[in-house]
Amino acid sequence: STTKRFGHSVRLIALEDLPHGKGYKGDVLTVKAGYARNYLVPQKKAVYATPQNFEKLGIVDPTFETEEERIERLKRESSMDKQAEQSLKQADVLKKYLRNKVLKIWRVVDPNTVDVLHPGIVTALNIRQKLSRQLRIDLDPNESIHIHPLESLSHAELDNNKVQSMVDEFEPEGKCQTKIKRLGDYLAKISLEGGYSVPLRVTVMQRLP
Repeated sequence: STTKRFGHSVRLIALEDLPHGKGYKGDVLTVKAGYARNYLVPQKKAVYATPQNFEKLGIVDPTFETEEERIERLKRESSMDKQAEQSLKQADVLKKYLRNKVLKIWRVVDPNTVDVLHPGIVTALNIRQKLSRQLRIDLDPNESIHIHPLESLSHAELDNNKVQSMVDEFEPEGKCQTKIKRLGDYLAKISLEGGYSVPLRVTVMQRLP
């Protein structure tokens, strides 16, 4: 029928939290076939809800779960929801607080150059300590800071949405290896509980000897 052809939907299993709260990791969703085919599946954000994929991901297809399994799942999800809600609130508060702030770090510059720091590069640990002293934000041990590798940024040219999408797309692994070696504007990603990321603008300025 015409409706079938144009309004065709498919079932997917989300592999990660989807933008705009459309679904969360492990959710079984029904979406338009085009959205699945052109975006969610090729971007590896979701897979088709086939018996093989349910088995591979260790998830029970909600269509076939028993009443006991359903109650267990809802209990699990509701306790996770409370934690997720708490994490989301914390991330939002921090985002709002940092939105128009720039963390300033002063360093001595090598006299033979215009902007090369010497001695004293800037590491993620320096940023963490400065964040605590200058902006009174103490992160938990399991929350991390990574410096975005892109240099020669200009805070004046980047609005909050652009900055947020830059930190969302930046997915560092392990400890931060990037070090700041020159004066200028930089961006850091604060990774919080629940997978939330908060941008932090950093400016390294010259300390006069």
